[in-house]
Amino acid sequence: MRTKLHTVFGAVLLGILSLGAVSCEQKPVVPDPEFILARDAVSSRKGSQFLEVHAPGDWSITCDANWIQITPDKGQGDSKAVALCYDANTGEDPREADIRLLAEGKTVTVTLHQNAPSDDPEPEINGGSFTSKGWMELPETRTDDGLNFFWHNMTVGNYTGRNYSFYWDYAKLVSHWVAYPLNSGLRSSGTRTEAWGLDPLLPASRQPVVTSAFRGGWTRGHQIPSADRLSYNANVQTFYGTNMTPQNYDFNGEIWARLEDKVRSWSGKCDTLYVVTGCVVDGTVSWAKDIDGKSIAIPTAYYKAVLSYSKSSEENGGYRGCAVFLEHTCNPKETVARNHDSVMSIRDLETRTGVNFFVNLPAAIGADAAAAVETENPNAVNWWWN
Repeated sequence: MRTKLHTVFGAVLLGILSLGAVSCEQKPVVPDPEFILARDAVSSRKGSQFLEVHAPGDWSITCDANWIQITPDKGQGDSKAVALCYDANTGEDPREADIRLLAEGKTVTVTLHQNAPSDDPEPEINGGSFTSKGWMELPETRTDDGLNFFWHNMTVGNYTGRNYSFYWDYAKLVSHWVAYPLNSGLRSSGTRTEAWGLDPLLPASRQPVVTSAFRGGWTRGHQIPSADRLSYNANVQTFYGTNMTPQNYDFNGEIWARLEDKVRSWSGKCDTLYVVTGCVVDGTVSWAKDIDGKSIAIPTAYYKAVLSYSKSSEENGGYRGCAVFLEHTCNPKETVARNHDSVMSIRDLETRTGVNFFVNLPAAIGADAAAAVETENPNAVNWWWN
């Protein structure tokens, strides 16, 4: 009897435990809501950025600070298109504000810090020559062309400094060029974030909203490629609307992508490669639309000007230059290679575009050596093609 009783009791207990296990397995797991700021510390200037909301159901956002505006402040499910706009801080002290996400009966709080004007380490220069900064990749900027100079900083490993700079056109809503240094350390490691968002340096109303592709079938073409900045925070900045232009899908995915790969291969052969990626929009008659209906100029051509530096080379201070110019309507199946019609000297690209590239080079190696670098035909230099 004792054995049978134990057997029956064990079977009943096992059944209860099994039901409990099934019940636990069937109970849905509701993830905690998540709330992400593109950057939690901003300058004293007026600006904007996107918030990311991750929530399985309805959510709302509140903030008691009257200098912050959030649109939309209610929604359902995940969203990367919540715009947070903040006013300029005109006071003497820094300030901060708590922003709260309410979802699934839980509250998640993030804090935005804004500098006092005296705390801004690097106020942007709107127009005007900025060659005094000494960055080797910079083209010339002017006070009379109506364009505006900005840059983003990043921290990658032990390096803290510029990510990239750009020359913004408020009328055509594109950067005429984006300039940056490139080597394996600055490229770092990581994955593509797909964090399409607003550039916090500019008002949301004066830049493209790129949370979806441009209307009219135009893809979102990076100027500094995502793959050139793989560290998370640096990569997020490559997905700002100020780094995008409306680009033909095949051009973007084929000849332009192969050129980007080629540039990265050049950066692996030297100590640092200084890169300028630009587009030609002067005289454009074609326009794309973003999801807000803003008009963005469709470039007629694209180019890259690159300056290689190898400290082991003594010729011309270790520098050499190469340029590539591609019509937007070119055959996307082609590959940029030696003696390709698109390959030229830096000086020839300057003649085509009207842009004065690498304006800090003469101060670094002297005017004669800089002229030799800029006029050299890259088709005659094995380094670029071996």
